[in-house]
Amino acid sequence: MKTHTFLLPPVIHAPSKSSHMLIRMACAVVCASLVFAQCVLAIGRVYARYPNNANSPIFNLRIKNLSADVTIRDQLAVTHVDQEFANDLPARLEGFYVFQLPEGAQVNEMYLWINGVRTPYVIKKKEDAVVIYSEIVTKLMDPAILQELGSNTFQLRIYPFEPNNTRRIEIVYSQPLTYFKGSIQYTFPLDMHDYTSQPIQLVTLSIDLRSQFSLTGVETSVDQFPTAAKVTKIDSSHYTVAYGAENVAFSKDFYIKSQFAGGQPAMYSLTYRAPDSLGEQPYFGLWVTTPDTLQSDTSRPKTVTFVADVSSSMDGLRLSQLRDVMLSFIDLLRVDDRFNIVVFSTGVTSFRPDLVFGTPSARDSARDFISKLSPLGLTNIEAALQTSLSQNYTDPYRSSILFVTDGQASWGETNSDSIVARSVRWNVHEVPIYTVGVGDEADYTLLAKLAQANGGAFVRITADDSLYLKFQDLYRDVILPPLKDLAMNYGAFDAYDVHPATMPALHAGDQLLLAGRFTKVGTYPLSLNGSVEGTPFSVSANVAFADTDRSLLALARYWGALKIQSLLDIISSTGEQPELVNQVISLSMRYSVLSPYTAFLVVETASSGGTLVADGSQQPVKFSLEQNYPNPFNPTTTIRYSIPSALSGPQFVTLTIYDILGRRVRTLLAGVKAAGVYEIQWDGKDDAGRVLPSGLYFLRLCAGGEAAVRSMMLLK
Repeated sequence: MKTHTFLLPPVIHAPSKSSHMLIRMACAVVCASLVFAQCVLAIGRVYARYPNNANSPIFNLRIKNLSADVTIRDQLAVTHVDQEFANDLPARLEGFYVFQLPEGAQVNEMYLWINGVRTPYVIKKKEDAVVIYSEIVTKLMDPAILQELGSNTFQLRIYPFEPNNTRRIEIVYSQPLTYFKGSIQYTFPLDMHDYTSQPIQLVTLSIDLRSQFSLTGVETSVDQFPTAAKVTKIDSSHYTVAYGAENVAFSKDFYIKSQFAGGQPAMYSLTYRAPDSLGEQPYFGLWVTTPDTLQSDTSRPKTVTFVADVSSSMDGLRLSQLRDVMLSFIDLLRVDDRFNIVVFSTGVTSFRPDLVFGTPSARDSARDFISKLSPLGLTNIEAALQTSLSQNYTDPYRSSILFVTDGQASWGETNSDSIVARSVRWNVHEVPIYTVGVGDEADYTLLAKLAQANGGAFVRITADDSLYLKFQDLYRDVILPPLKDLAMNYGAFDAYDVHPATMPALHAGDQLLLAGRFTKVGTYPLSLNGSVEGTPFSVSANVAFADTDRSLLALARYWGALKIQSLLDIISSTGEQPELVNQVISLSMRYSVLSPYTAFLVVETASSGGTLVADGSQQPVKFSLEQNYPNPFNPTTTIRYSIPSALSGPQFVTLTIYDILGRRVRTLLAGVKAAGVYEIQWDGKDDAGRVLPSGLYFLRLCAGGEAAVRSMMLLK
């Protein structure tokens, strides 16, 4: 069992002033400092500690079994992950199940197996869920709480993991699948090399892929092993994939890839109407693909400096791949483009003293320069930035810097904040810097800060990725002209509440996904209008919006997630106005989408909490906490409370005793109870079994948003 000795992050409670941005910042801190939150896509891992022990070592629990069922409709995927973890230690532990989802994905459901029973989640305000979880842990029951840490990273706290025993966890998440050059890819993250070297006893993966259109077929990441995965063609638009393995320690992810047989349609939709919706209007998802032909030869010239790390750590495959990337970069240049290549290790060397035009002779010389690169020395990021930013970037050229390194600064200035501050001071022409982190370096904070401070973007490329393929996508941002003035024209189609409300940045060949509501079914002419390099363009198609699908609940949840994000953006700019926060909480609960203000909570049904003296069939008319009797009392007293059926099903109930100073001394109940009238006795002792002194005590009952308090007198 792999063991780390870092401390767990604190629980992030519901945001106060400055809202969800604090949570996202907290995630960044966690990602930068803790091994188990490196912000990489992966299946869930459990990091466990001794309960209530801040100095406990952290244990990586073994994954015993893993199964996943995946349903894909065109470009919308729903993944149901079922994992069983083993605590091989002879001690009870509290576990932290940590996972990160792909961009755009949302957690929708959670289940915890308790004593052989599959127990579903409830969604609560985050502060309420944290309090409930803490109360349950003191009762040694079985709770789990799922919270978003930010950046689509989640933490599920589970208690307890009994010694030499297992816990089973289920998570359901949905995601839109990305489009790239006509292909659609789904990836299931199996790479666990950074977590454990122990094999997983059994892995099964089942995928059902359906499309409105004919597909060319399905390719998998294990096609080189013909018996590893079974791909079955049901018909031209329906495939199933089955994959399984025993006792394997995975170091790579599993993926499937498909293409539309007739080429990517310009526009198409999926729709969903809730069963028994009682007049609720249906939902739609609209995919719009911009043609590659918008990338025309009339594009304005560009200026690009390629800055590459050739220090000793880049030796081998990485430098070979980097040469290929730079050569492909040279091939993309035109005569009226300007470019330069800056390479660095302990020192800095430039292809030319300043930017040069991309003439045939200059490109040939650049290829010769690239072929002679060899790795040696340390990593002087400061000098490389100063050299690349001191060049003559002038209008009308569009300028960018591509900055590639596999490590942190180890020569010259090494303080990250100082390097970032100097880069901004040197960047007088405000050239966007796109930083690329290559390999498995644990901390890319410097590169992320450099990109953010200089108007670019940060991209991470892991050791198993192809530099060449990853750079193809990055080149789009740097070299291709952006699409401007984008606007969707729905014509007679009565779309409303469409998100994202502001069009994202797009380039030629990119795809746009919109989600909204509508009132009338039918086929309508739609168009996406905009301009590229000042030239207007329009993408048009007749799109069918049906009203027959009752199965795509994930589509409604995706719309809910976008709606929540639009409100969070407003909160970020205007502050935490109560009406906005309450709307986020309401949408989060309605669409089962986690937000910075909510959490999923799984609670074991309480086996204690009093004797049922009248069940729900006798209809308690109201929520009530009666006066204890006798009162005053010594040594025991009886407490009666009522949970009415009007509270809509079983409720999480707490019955807590406080002393006159407001300190909690005893939790009599923290669990789920059905409607009814209950009696419970208190023996005048605290949670540790110690006899309490004479005095005034307060009893507080909470359930379904209701609360009641009674005072009690203990006399000796």
